[in-house]
Amino acid sequence: MGLYYGIHGEKRQREYSDRELLTRFIARIRPFKRSVVLISLFILCSTLADILIPITLGFAVDKLENPNPKFIEIFSAGFVYLILSIIIWIMFSLRRREVGNFIPYFLEKIRLDIFDKMQEQDMSFFDKHLSGSLNSRITNDALDFGNTTILLTDTLGNFLISIFTFIILFILDPSLALMTLAAIPFLFLLMFSLRRLARIVSRVYRKTIGQINSAMVESIEGIQVCKSYGQEISVSEQFNKTNKNYFKSAFRLTAVTHVWRSILETITAVILVVVVYMGGQLIIQGTTNTATILMFILYIQRFFRPIIVLATFFPQLSTAMASYERILDILDSEPAVKQNPVTYEVTELKGDIIFEGVDFYYRKDEFVFKNFNLHIKQGEKLAIVGHTGAGKSSLVNLLARYYEFQNGSITINDIDIRDLDLVSYRKNIGLVQQDVFLFNGTIEENLRYGKLDASEEKIWEVIKAVHAEELIEYLQDGLLTQVGERGGGLSTGQKQLISFARALLTDPSILILDEATSSVDAYTEAIIQEALDILLSGRTSIIIAHRLSTILNADRIIVLEHGEIIEEGTHSVLLAKGGKYSQLYKKYYEHQSIDWKPVKD
Repeated sequence: MGLYYGIHGEKRQREYSDRELLTRFIARIRPFKRSVVLISLFILCSTLADILIPITLGFAVDKLENPNPKFIEIFSAGFVYLILSIIIWIMFSLRRREVGNFIPYFLEKIRLDIFDKMQEQDMSFFDKHLSGSLNSRITNDALDFGNTTILLTDTLGNFLISIFTFIILFILDPSLALMTLAAIPFLFLLMFSLRRLARIVSRVYRKTIGQINSAMVESIEGIQVCKSYGQEISVSEQFNKTNKNYFKSAFRLTAVTHVWRSILETITAVILVVVVYMGGQLIIQGTTNTATILMFILYIQRFFRPIIVLATFFPQLSTAMASYERILDILDSEPAVKQNPVTYEVTELKGDIIFEGVDFYYRKDEFVFKNFNLHIKQGEKLAIVGHTGAGKSSLVNLLARYYEFQNGSITINDIDIRDLDLVSYRKNIGLVQQDVFLFNGTIEENLRYGKLDASEEKIWEVIKAVHAEELIEYLQDGLLTQVGERGGGLSTGQKQLISFARALLTDPSILILDEATSSVDAYTEAIIQEALDILLSGRTSIIIAHRLSTILNADRIIVLEHGEIIEEGTHSVLLAKGGKYSQLYKKYYEHQSIDWKPVKD
């Protein structure tokens, strides 16, 4: 199966037609039309100057063939050549400068669009996409797509050169021009045969870059587990396989990009030899002169140079469009969590919570809940127990609107939660989980995360409420202590206390504790238990717990099994029933009681 099996099994993205990609690309660069017009103008000026150079050289050679050449005419031709070269250099510099001004803003806009779109998504989106792959789309794919604009402007210049050059070739000698033109269908046949292959290879290449990034992220985030099990060598071997896949795809792309160029250059060289031979014959016959043939040869080189460049254009464009497809795959993603057209701003969530006839699954037809019903009273402390997979976390995930349920309704104070503004709704729900995530920054920044305008007085108030003042005072920098990536500079208990304070600072109407004390030590749990009375006071509370202390004082306990409520009541009532809760209590909770004594055989 392999460590990175999930990486290679990533969901295939949707495909787009060339026409749709081009249309949407044009729409995306439309806000930058001033830069596009300027770049096109610089290309046109550069192209015209480049077209005039062979005429200048031909004029000079023609004058040198005269028995008594005039120095002023030859000098004038050389001076014009110099001016044209300077114009080409200036136009190239201006074009590159405008591209340099345009591309960063273009990339800034598309990266912001991708990032904002990701923020709109619900948790099901992140279940399907690996973090490394998403990171690759914001960085690598956006950069490759941004470079497409440079590629297209260069191609536009080359296309103009080919058109103007052929017109001049035809004027110089129609028969030689038509002979040259006869080779074009074969060249374009080769290029278009390359196009589909380049598209396929480019898609694979972009996907392997995402796999490399995903493998790196997963390896770094799981480094402690890796070292705990002594799997460094195994992880390196798995990464080596992923890296080899990337190398193979990059090699195929390089081969597709460059192998055809040598074929085209060979065909071009053959045509040039034929033209030189035929031109020589015309000179011998006296039907033309050396200057004309020289200009013809120079123009032929200018005519085929863009075509050869076009041969690499399709693979490069395919790479860019493959990147754009991956970007559009994100931009076109719609969150599964939907709000109704008319929503209400939430200032405070008061009222009973009612789950009625709720159906929910993560994967189609694998139901977690089927016609699920639950009534939670305003201000009630509800504890949920059950085996792993019973649906405990799924229940609170639906209430917090991280996922969308398929049927039924969830109401608060008789208002469907889909009628409530999602942002203001979630601000009224405090969630403390077992796996605490702290952002890289200070303790104070993490505390303020849900309420940026909180005063320092209010911050210290919640710190004291959860009995975390000893932790803060112990640290040398206090609230300004850097917690490190994911809070790595703090212990599990310290992180948990900060998460409680962070949740309390927002003063949520509904508080959810998802196994929030299961991974802390006994001392920290005792501190948290002292704070729970304050945390739970005056608000509806839903507690998923592995610790006896967090459910004993619950107003009601429900027992979940396979997404169904099989028992409910207080701790004493459920114990007296001798049912499922009693079994769970004796197996998981009874030994946590201070009165518990092991039974002797």
